[in-house]
Amino acid sequence: MTDTEQPEENVHHSTDPARPNPAEQPATVAELVQTRLEESSLSEPVKVLLQEALGDGKARETSSVGRIYLDSVAVTGFRGIGPRAWLGLSPRPGVNLVVGRNGSGKSSIAEGIETAFTGVNMRWHGLHASRSSNWRNLHHGGDKPEIEVKLAVEGDAGRSTLNRTWDGEDFGASRGDFKRPGHGCVPVDQVDWKQAMEDYRPFLSYVDLDRMISGKPAQMYDAIASILGLRHVSAADGRLRVAEKALDDAAKATKAEVPELMAALYDLEDDERAVHALVAIDTPGSPDFATLGALVAGLPGDTDEGVLAELRLAAGAQGPDMERVDAAVAQLSRALADEEGVRGTSAEDAHQRADLLARALSHSDRHPDEEACPLCGTDGVLDAAWAASAAAQIAVLRQEAKAADDARSELRSATRAVHDLVHRPQRIPAALTDPWGAWTACRTISDPGALARRAREAAAALADACVVVRESAAKELERRDERWSLLVVRLAAWAERARAAEENDPRLKDIRKARAWIKKLCTELRERRMEGFEDHSQQIWEKLRQESDIDLNSVSLRGSERAAVRTLVMDVSVDGQDASALGVMSQGELHSLALSLFLPRAVTADSPFGFIVIDDPVQSMDPSKVNGLAEVLHDLGKHRQVVVFTHDTRLQRAFTSQELPVTVFQVERAKASKVKITRVNDPVAQALADAKAIAATPNLPGPARSHVLPSLCRIALENAFLEAAWIRHHRSGGPERELHAAVDDAEKFRKVAALALFGDTRRVGEVDREVRARYGAQAAHLIWQCQSGAHPGGAQIADALRFVEDVDALAQKVRKPEVDA
Repeated sequence: MTDTEQPEENVHHSTDPARPNPAEQPATVAELVQTRLEESSLSEPVKVLLQEALGDGKARETSSVGRIYLDSVAVTGFRGIGPRAWLGLSPRPGVNLVVGRNGSGKSSIAEGIETAFTGVNMRWHGLHASRSSNWRNLHHGGDKPEIEVKLAVEGDAGRSTLNRTWDGEDFGASRGDFKRPGHGCVPVDQVDWKQAMEDYRPFLSYVDLDRMISGKPAQMYDAIASILGLRHVSAADGRLRVAEKALDDAAKATKAEVPELMAALYDLEDDERAVHALVAIDTPGSPDFATLGALVAGLPGDTDEGVLAELRLAAGAQGPDMERVDAAVAQLSRALADEEGVRGTSAEDAHQRADLLARALSHSDRHPDEEACPLCGTDGVLDAAWAASAAAQIAVLRQEAKAADDARSELRSATRAVHDLVHRPQRIPAALTDPWGAWTACRTISDPGALARRAREAAAALADACVVVRESAAKELERRDERWSLLVVRLAAWAERARAAEENDPRLKDIRKARAWIKKLCTELRERRMEGFEDHSQQIWEKLRQESDIDLNSVSLRGSERAAVRTLVMDVSVDGQDASALGVMSQGELHSLALSLFLPRAVTADSPFGFIVIDDPVQSMDPSKVNGLAEVLHDLGKHRQVVVFTHDTRLQRAFTSQELPVTVFQVERAKASKVKITRVNDPVAQALADAKAIAATPNLPGPARSHVLPSLCRIALENAFLEAAWIRHHRSGGPERELHAAVDDAEKFRKVAALALFGDTRRVGEVDREVRARYGAQAAHLIWQCQSGAHPGGAQIADALRFVEDVDALAQKVRKPEVDA
């Protein structure tokens, strides 16, 4: 252990989070949209369009990485830190204060966490490059600068590591890696929390507070609009808009061509075919496509009908769309390369081993009485224990094989995409029989490699042949039929487009209905989600405002995401008179307002970040607002891991004076940028320290011995069991609602203990027996004494100091629970 690491006995043992109580959190946008879609009276085709446009909304709006908490951060050679400095945290909800004088290295740790995740430091955003030129620590001339952040990811048994290093002097040229148990190591840029980092940014510094209230109106709007979770709904509307525009433009272009086409036909009014074409085009309702088809194919009675029909067919020949073919073949080639890349890897090996074990297990299930291995003949090996072990291995191997499965799935999709491009018209010009046959044959090629080679060649050959045949046919028609032959090609093309426009008209109407529905829903959801954000902001402001005479009446968005003019509107009033927030508030009030906007944004239910890092939020605040800030942070700490860096001792005193639980770390800086971080107190140690102080009081009064002392020890054990409950939750994946219900319950001690010992609040009656089994009869008696302090008779304690020492020893054991991995 380095001199900068906290001793093991003072470090909260790893616990792990889950998402906040679903009863207290709003439904995700994806859930709301799906519910509304199912309940709507829209026709089935419109619902299908919406479902296709929305896609997997949950996947789009959230990160696939589970809720993330900070376990520790180690900083070396970065900013004000020279040799490695280490801060160990308890990765679960709660408030942590990191305190120290200015220049002690606090902000270097806070900025180190942000830099590890993002590769940038917002302190220097928009400033001259010279401001970031001294990012390396001047006293650290040895190893490369490095930031290592250990993370607890929801559902993972082990810890993940986020590592940021530099090889040169350029701050922007860093390398970030993310290593997650069971998922390997990937560059940080490939971890899909990038969008979430923008939407729910969990970092806030004093500089950020200024930017929150001094940014451009559109930037302030976007910062709040992004957290409403409507990104994938807006994207769905965008996809529908593109589809609508394509169909609408095609229909308008076809309609716009009619006057010019009819004028050309009027010029041939002495030709009966032109007259028939005019009547067919001008038919009320929609064109007479049957007549137009006959005219294009050749009028009945024409002695040269067969030849003309073939020529007209050839003149309208259209080959494959080479842009789509090239794109599909390119995607197939990439998918093939990706599939070949995992072939023979550990993922592929895991896939094959899983299949082999699965077949062996299936054989064993079909022949339960046969325990001999069918391959090697060894007797007695295919028993129940083997089957259980094989099933467990199959589950692990299937997870490892996901990369290979994903690659194969992508390859199959890419192969289908190429096959789907292959089509064969009902009638094909004789000259195109062979190239079209070669193209059609591609649909029967199952080998992706062969398909990628053959499809491009066949499509290109067919496209080129169509051009040649079409041009040749047009020349022949011109020779045979002069002016009419020229016009018939144009008529044929128009008729095809007009027929397509008419066939697509129902779809266009459905798309417009879908867009109208989704726009209405988007407006409703924006207002609904904004209400929750506004309520949270006002709640925070009420606690931060303290003695301020300014009321925050409303926070709203004016405009829309695509509007050129959009702004965040903050309506305030001073002594009942309406005013502009930015015009009447003091600097401290503006920073309090900025916190009121930032904190709801950072803790929204859709955020994958279970932590918030706040650097220096107390500046410009008067003492009353500092007390309110402590209350706000305490409330947030119920469902988020809050890490606050501050040099201002008022915030720590605000927690202490209001008896709010908090974990405090002291940062001290020695010569040569040696930074040491020590844990000052945690809720368990704090309660025990208070109990020891009372126990050491000379002539301790009876009520203090029988009631106050055991109550303090009960608080210490409650917090110890709560930590153990978080550990069990992390490893077993139990529902967080039970944990919060136990904590919030008036009779919470035994429920928290039951959750820590069994993972089940219903097993309260088994707590005493389990405590005796794990920790001994004395432990059960200690717990009984601690609980007796809350009753009128109190607890009978002979040796107060010995009692506290015994409770301390029990608390440390409880904090290291025996949990099934």
